[in-house]
Amino acid sequence: MTSSGPAFGRPTGGGHGTALVASSLAIGGYFPAATRAVEREREQLQRECEAFDRFASTVKSITVQTDSRDGVSTVLVGNTTATGSNVSDVRDAYRATVMDVDHYESEYGEELYENMTLELSENVASAVANGYQFSQPLKQAVIQQSRLATSRRESLLDAVDAERDALERSRNRLREIDETVAEDSTGTEDDSTDAVDRESDSPLSTYTLTELFEYERRLQRCLSRYEQLHRDRQHEIHSNDASRSKTGYPFLQLYLYESLEADFPVLAAVTERCERLRARRDAVRRAITYR
Repeated sequence: MTSSGPAFGRPTGGGHGTALVASSLAIGGYFPAATRAVEREREQLQRECEAFDRFASTVKSITVQTDSRDGVSTVLVGNTTATGSNVSDVRDAYRATVMDVDHYESEYGEELYENMTLELSENVASAVANGYQFSQPLKQAVIQQSRLATSRRESLLDAVDAERDALERSRNRLREIDETVAEDSTGTEDDSTDAVDRESDSPLSTYTLTELFEYERRLQRCLSRYEQLHRDRQHEIHSNDASRSKTGYPFLQLYLYESLEADFPVLAAVTERCERLRARRDAVRRAITYR
């Protein structure tokens, strides 16, 4: 990550969620963990925005040192060092705000200079950490960089909010398809994967040729619905080109869900359903071929 990238909100393992039960195809296996990861990221970003706002406000209230020889604010040059405590007040304010959020140590754990370098630029970090005189130009630079750090988080927060909405839409759409598939497959309201299992338990040798053709047609129709959702979600993911600059990852989902079992939970849930249906459809087609 370059010095212009955010320390908070930059990739540190993405969201935090529980592992999936490998044998489960239920919506509950993927979406709750993904939702928790998104909500956690949102909460952290909001706390970080507030922390940088408080830091900037505190710095604004700190008195600027002036050169006692002429009363003019001394511009930061060379190794001019502070004769007062003003610059140490800036360091204290940074520790009490930016570095004091609940998740700082667990997510980042960086020393002041390292974190300031990533957040406020190397020049500002060097001036503050090494005790240079707290001049008006330095004060303005600290405040400006702090506001930029807040702006980066607000931009990322917008992207995370959009992903949260997209996740909910996908969950609802998948549930609707599951219900439609279940009704189309068995005429019941049961979950589609259970419905497929029950029908799959029936030996294909008991089906007439006409029944096999009808079964194959229904499986293909169900499969098409899931495949369309898969294509739509892929298009949605690839359309968000701004994620690369905001997170350093090619896709926002890789950043948010890196610690989960599936980096792309919606695609994973749909893919498993497709694989189940394709396997059963292929078995039916083989039965038709050898009939």
